[in-house]
Amino acid sequence: MKFQYVLLLLVLTSGSVFSEQDEVFFETQRKRLSSSDIFEIRDAIDRLTFIKSNRGMRDILSALEGTPNFPTSENNAPAVKFYAARALAKKGDRIAIPVLIKTFQNESSSLVEYNRPKTRKISDGVGNRFSNASPYFYEDGEISMVLACGEILRTLGSLPHTEASETTIKQALSHPNFYIRSSAADAMYESNRKEYLATLTEALGKEQVPYAKISILAGIVGIERLPNQNFKVVTEMLSDLDPEVRKKASLGLRRLDLRIAAPYLEKAIEVENHPSVFAQMKEDLSFLISFRNP
Repeated sequence: MKFQYVLLLLVLTSGSVFSEQDEVFFETQRKRLSSSDIFEIRDAIDRLTFIKSNRGMRDILSALEGTPNFPTSENNAPAVKFYAARALAKKGDRIAIPVLIKTFQNESSSLVEYNRPKTRKISDGVGNRFSNASPYFYEDGEISMVLACGEILRTLGSLPHTEASETTIKQALSHPNFYIRSSAADAMYESNRKEYLATLTEALGKEQVPYAKISILAGIVGIERLPNQNFKVVTEMLSDLDPEVRKKASLGLRRLDLRIAAPYLEKAIEVENHPSVFAQMKEDLSFLISFRNP
C-alpha cells in the first residue's frame, strides 16, 4: 500500500513538473516574440510551429497581426509577418484564416506595381536558394512587405477552403503588383481546386509580366496535370533569359508530377549557369524520377 502511495505521488509530481515546464516554454516564446531582434522572433515562431500541440497558434497569430499602435515597431516588420504566415501554413488550422485575410487586406492595399530595376538591390526583396516563395536570389536579411503578402496568400491557399479566402485570392490575382498576382496563382495551386482553372486561364490571357505569367501557367499545369499545350509552354520557358522565370518553370514541371517532364529538365540543366536555378532544377528532376507510392 505504501509503495502504491509513493508511486502515485511520483506520477502526480512529474505531471506537475511537466505542466510547469510547458508554461515556462510558452511564456518564454511570448517574451521572445516581443523582442526587437527579427531573428529572435523568427526562432520563437519556429519553436511554436514544431511542437505537437496547437497551443502556440494564437501567439503566432498575434505575431502576424503585429502591434498597430506602434507602427515603427520591429514587431510589425514584414519579416515577422512572412515567417508567421509560413508557420500558420505548417500548422494547417482554419482558425488562422480571418487573421490572414485581415492582415493581407491591410498591408496589400498600399502596394503598387513594381517595375524591377535592371540591377536589383537587397532592399528589393529576399529569398534563399531553397525558396520558391520569392523571385529574388538573396540570402535572409531584409524581407519586403510584398514578399510577406505573397506568403500570406500561399498560406491561405494551403488552408481549408472558405468563401472568404477564395474571394481574397481571386481579387489578388488582379492586384497591381506582379508578385502579388504571382502569389495568388501559387495560392490557387496550393488549394488544388479545379474550380480555379477558369480564373487562372482568364488571368493568363491578360498577364504581361513574364514572372507572373509563368506563375499562372505553373498553377494551371499543377492543377491539370496533363501533357497539353500549357505544359509545352512551360517547357519552352525553361530557356527564358530571366533566371527567375526559368526557376519558376522548373517548379511548374515538378507540379505536373509526370515523368514525361524529366527529359526537358535534363536538357535545361545541361546549359544552366545560375547556381540557384541549377539547384532548383536538380531538385525538381530528382523528384520527378524518384520512386513514390501512388
